[in-house]
Amino acid sequence: MQVRHRAAELIETGASVAVVATGADWQAQRLIDDGFPFPCLVDPDARLYEAMGITRLTWRSVFNLRNWRNYLRARRAARHDGIGQGEVTGDWKRLSGVLVVDGAGVVRFIHRARALGDYPPVSELIDTVVRLDERATRRTGWEERER
Repeated sequence: MQVRHRAAELIETGASVAVVATGADWQAQRLIDDGFPFPCLVDPDARLYEAMGITRLTWRSVFNLRNWRNYLRARRAARHDGIGQGEVTGDWKRLSGVLVVDGAGVVRFIHRARALGDYPPVSELIDTVVRLDERATRRTGWEERER
């Protein structure tokens, strides 16, 4: 998904961004120490994942070529960025998900992965946040104006 590379654009939207993973707390700390620009949270019991309806790889899908291609692509990208994959912790069969929640706590966008490395483009997330902001501005009639 390359959130790190598009961090400035995400921050510019005014969105609050956080990353949640089922791994270990030391891995989240390592991301932060390596300069990841957003908070990294750990959900070892996968409660958020379950609440979002995010599933796990089935044994059949573990052997799916698409999953291995995605995994290898992610490893290459991480290595290119100077980020080691590191030890696998948490639920290695847990798929990923991405959601956008508005200021009222309503989920406005959700993507549930169907394979390893199945992420929406960051541009789609940025567009969603911008549209939410535009709707809120129209609904309230408030716009920031120069004086």
